[in-house]
Amino acid sequence: MKQKKTSPVTAEGTEVQAPAKKKGNKVISVIINVILVVAIVLAAFCTYISFVNNQKSSAPSIFGIIPLSVQTNSMEPTLSQGDLVIDKAVKDPSVIKQGDIITYWTVINGERRLNTHRVVNIYDGGGFLIFETKGDNPQAEVDQLTVHQDEVVGKYLFHWKGVGNFIDFLQQPTGFGLVIVLPVFIFFIYHLIQFFRVLFEYQNIKNRIKYEQERGKAEEILEKAEDEKEKTRAEIEAELREKLKAELLADMNNKKAEPTEEKAEEKAEEPAETPAEEAKND
Repeated sequence: MKQKKTSPVTAEGTEVQAPAKKKGNKVISVIINVILVVAIVLAAFCTYISFVNNQKSSAPSIFGIIPLSVQTNSMEPTLSQGDLVIDKAVKDPSVIKQGDIITYWTVINGERRLNTHRVVNIYDGGGFLIFETKGDNPQAEVDQLTVHQDEVVGKYLFHWKGVGNFIDFLQQPTGFGLVIVLPVFIFFIYHLIQFFRVLFEYQNIKNRIKYEQERGKAEEILEKAEDEKEKTRAEIEAELREKLKAELLADMNNKKAEPTEEKAEEKAEEPAETPAEEAKND
């Protein structure tokens, strides 16, 4: 049985392009997925940096790249507080030259911390190098503590203005919740809604298919009943035709037989000839 395929039409009778809505949903889904990926990357990045910083023994290095947030203005105007410094890990201290900006471990206010300053002098310590550093701030003085080559962790490559503040914000509970936890939660809710929407659509399609199948069976039964009805009607008509034909033949036979009987009756009613008439005729 052939089903009639319907499609939405406008007042003018032209077909409506339904995929526009699906395209919009696809764009929204892509945007949410991108936000989720960014949130996951930031979460992993911040978690790694926080973990390494808490160790107080190594710098956060990603494939030899060290991201660091500037905490003071000692390097102004080159670097400002809140900038994100990108260093390259130093494996061979001999590559460091006077005037380079390096990141190293030192003691600040009785705490072991990373510091980023410019090298102003290099000394030979007899098998190792000693670096003397100073901030670029005009009011800064030469650092009291020199830097052993083993304390150097990275050499300055470039920096991003103000990005360090954002990284610091992400490491705080409020920033982590707003920038990372909230997008992940929204992503979860969105895909949960999408899941139930797809589930409902699947159930509707399933019910529609079942309805179409049942309607098809009902129509098939009706068609069979109609066929049986037509067949029965044809048989009755054929039977009536045969009966009518037989009756007509019977009537015709009766009409042919009636004149013969009438003639026989007339002949029987004629008077018999007398002997005189017979002799006369002779």
